[in-house]
Amino acid sequence: MTRKLSVPSWLVGLVASTAAVAALQFAMLGLFTSLGGLAIVAVAALAAGMVVAGMAAPEQFGRDTSVVAFYIVVLAAVYFLVLPALRGPEPPGARGGPGVYPPPQRGGSPGTYPPLR
Repeated sequence: MTRKLSVPSWLVGLVASTAAVAALQFAMLGLFTSLGGLAIVAVAALAAGMVVAGMAAPEQFGRDTSVVAFYIVVLAAVYFLVLPALRGPEPPGARGGPGVYPPPQRGGSPGTYPPLR
């Protein structure tokens, strides 16, 4: 008696979506730098996952498509919410601001500007 090993069709779609994102990352890294480029990557990953999952099990196309779409939303949430938090705190003055400090006094301590007479 042989047992046939079966892989769920939604898992095949998730692997295809991940492979599409990885292929686009290696081919065109510039897509990941703008919001429009990220939308292109998301649509390509969704299309790849839908096509492969639909080929694996056409009778479960609706369910597999919704699983792949949810996976793309989770990837986007990780990209926008989790990865910036893992980078750590921003150094002072990194997000705008004048970045101009008052000139030091002769003793080395910060002075007042304009100088008092």
